[in-house]
Amino acid sequence: MAGSFELTRIRPPPLNSNRFTEEYRPPSPEDVHDVFPLSTSYDDHPELTMQPPWKRALYELLEQPTSSPSAFLIHMVTTILIVVSAVVTVLETVPTFHSISTRIWFGVETTLVALFTVEYIARCVAWSSTWMALLGWIFSFYGVIDLLSVLPYYIEVLLQQDTSVFFRFSILRMFRLLRVFRPFRYNHTILLYAFTPSFTPLTSQFTNRTIEVMYLSVRRSQHALLAIGFFVVMILTVFSTLLYFAERGTWDEVLETFINSDGDPTQFSSIPAAAWFVLVTITTVGYGEITPRSFLGRLVTLPILVFGLLLITLPSFVLGREFSLVWEKMTLDRRENDQENPDSPIDILRQPLRTSYHQDIHSASASNFKHRGDLSNLKLAQNQTELSTQIGDLREQMEAQGRSIERLLALLEGRPGGKPGKERAE
Repeated sequence: MAGSFELTRIRPPPLNSNRFTEEYRPPSPEDVHDVFPLSTSYDDHPELTMQPPWKRALYELLEQPTSSPSAFLIHMVTTILIVVSAVVTVLETVPTFHSISTRIWFGVETTLVALFTVEYIARCVAWSSTWMALLGWIFSFYGVIDLLSVLPYYIEVLLQQDTSVFFRFSILRMFRLLRVFRPFRYNHTILLYAFTPSFTPLTSQFTNRTIEVMYLSVRRSQHALLAIGFFVVMILTVFSTLLYFAERGTWDEVLETFINSDGDPTQFSSIPAAAWFVLVTITTVGYGEITPRSFLGRLVTLPILVFGLLLITLPSFVLGREFSLVWEKMTLDRRENDQENPDSPIDILRQPLRTSYHQDIHSASASNFKHRGDLSNLKLAQNQTELSTQIGDLREQMEAQGRSIERLLALLEGRPGGKPGKERAE
């Protein structure tokens, strides 16, 4: 038929294919920015490249710290300002610093808010290529955090009302420190030291290897432990601030302290006092001398309890996993080293059992206890050696009998009047 064409044949998947049987598993987050995504780069949005070069330069200056030395400097200055803002927020609640004039606190806060406002406006300008890009950044995680950290100050100035009675949203800028955190991709290659000589006492060899394994396990887990410590500090700061504003009560001019609903001085008199409660709760110690009384305070404590369980589980899991990996690798390398440098032919047979046997003998001399499994393995090795010797002796005897038969045939072939050697042999 004119104009006809052959359709491409769609082949069904093979019977052993797992295409329809395997369950789809979404990729697990490997980076902190998989949970708190960063702002998208210009290269991911073609429309963002169609703008004046100065906007692209401004974007790289604010969003890509590694693009230039100036961008890195701005990134470091912003990080320092965030830490200073958090420290000022904490110190302002300490009773010792209540004697400082409010004008000083207001001046420091005004300076920090002004700098953060300039940064927020600059980021809005950098993302103002299109309305979609601008709105996408404003309603992103970091955009909302930046807005909440400066907006209460302007509400307080315009309405002349103290917004700190409810909550100091400036502490939320601690979440911007997630930009500082970069997950360390450590190398899984294990660098092992040389093993101790064979004439070293077995107790010293075992102790040295154990100390080495512990050292390497902590060394390989240092970045994961630092990451856990970073999140502990961040959670400690944020939740202690939440508890302080939820439990501090009302200010009493006569007593010059905060009073709770029962008329007693509050136990959460400052953010450091609340931080002590959060730290005790996270570590599951629970002294009980400070407890939240309000419904909001107890509600804030619930995620702290859950985080405390994770805090105890994660370091143990990380260290245990690295310890097992290092121990298995060290054991494998030792076996390979023993196989490459055997002492004698008999040692080749006994080599896999040498270490465990001598260690069991050493422990038996100390505790007068013998492990039956290892002794049975030794007996099996001795039986194998004897069996190999008997097989060798039997082979030598068979070869000697073969030579005797050959000499006998040669004599029979040499008789006078006899038939050919082949027929006589038959």
